[in-house]
Parts: sequence; structure tokens; C-alpha cells
Amino acid sequence: FHTTDIVSSRSDSQLNLGIALERSDSIMMIDFVRTMRPQMSMVSCAMSVDTSKIITFLLAARTKTYAGSGGKVTPALEGSKQLEYAEGEWLYRDIYNLGQGLFMGFETIYFQNEAVWSMAYFGDFTQMTEEEIDRILRVALIAKQDTARLWQRVTHTVEDYEYICEGTGSMEKMKGDEIVKKADRQVYFFQYAGGYIGK
Repeated sequence: FHTTDIVSSRSDSQLNLGIALERSDSIMMIDFVRTMRPQMSMVSCAMSVDTSKIITFLLAARTKTYAGSGGKVTPALEGSKQLEYAEGEWLYRDIYNLGQGLFMGFETIYFQNEAVWSMAYFGDFTQMTEEEIDRILRVALIAKQDTARLWQRVTHTVEDYEYICEGTGSMEKMKGDEIVKKADRQVYFFQYAGGYIGK
């Protein structure tokens, strides 16, 4: 029986003890994750936003901004135009660029300072003046505020212009086309796509 045997024996015991502790830690961690998983799911669900509340706010915000000729603020992006409407913990922001009869931009809805819904768009009114298209669109968008630029089919007559919007999808994901005709000739079009981007 030698000293080296004692050292070897101790080393083996320490190694076995270390392995046992690592296995114990792993089992405890697995149990912890299994225990917390339902709670983490509950937290995730609690942080999600009801899309019906989003659409209610969106419809109100649109009537208070472009469609209602309001909400102008100093733009965050130089050269762009920016419209905003706030209500409690909700904020609607519409940022767009306009020039040569074309415009493009995006709407975003924030809840508790987090973006939860957004829609990008592009429009062409090169066959009309800005004053003409604003007048026609604002009348149509107010008259059809509950359905326009969403996922339904919408039609409305303004003076001698016909407004038509064809959308598909839902609040979670949608797209559509909006046109204005005069004497059966298309003089304006608008394309959009957007959806829920919250947690």
C-alpha cells in the first residue's frame, strides 16, 4: 500500500463527487426550467396586445390625422411629413414623403412605447392635383372610416369620382389596393400592406 495509491484514490473520489454534483445541478436546472415554463408563457401572453383594441385606436387616429386634416407635428425625418395622435398609453404616428405626385410612408401604432402594429404604403396621384386628391380621399376615408384601408371591399362616390378599396387579410396581416376613378378612368392608386408586430 503506497502513498500514490492514496492520492489516486482521493483523486478518483473527487472526480466522482464533481460528476455527481454536475449531474445534480443539471437535474435541478431542468426542473427549474420545467417549473418556470408555464409562468414564462403566462408572462408572454400577458404582454401581448388585443388586436381589437389596436383597430379601435387605429380607426380613431386616422380620423384625427390625415382624414381629418389634423395631427401635424415637427417631423423626425428632415423633408418628410409627420402626423400623430395620442390617447392614454396609445400613440399613432404616420410618416411620409411626398413629391412629383408620388408619396410613400408608413403608419405605426405604439402601446406603452412599444410598436405593436405598422403599415407601409405607396400612392400615385400624378393625374390629379394634391388639392383634388386630398379632397376626395378625406371625404371617402371619413365616410368609410370603419372599413377603408383594411381588409374589406369598399366603394364610395365623391362628386364625379369613384373611390374603391380592395383589401384582404386581417389585423394580424393584411394588404390591399385603393384607386380613384373618374368617368371609368383610373386617376389615382394606393397600395398598402401591414400587420401586427407586437410581442
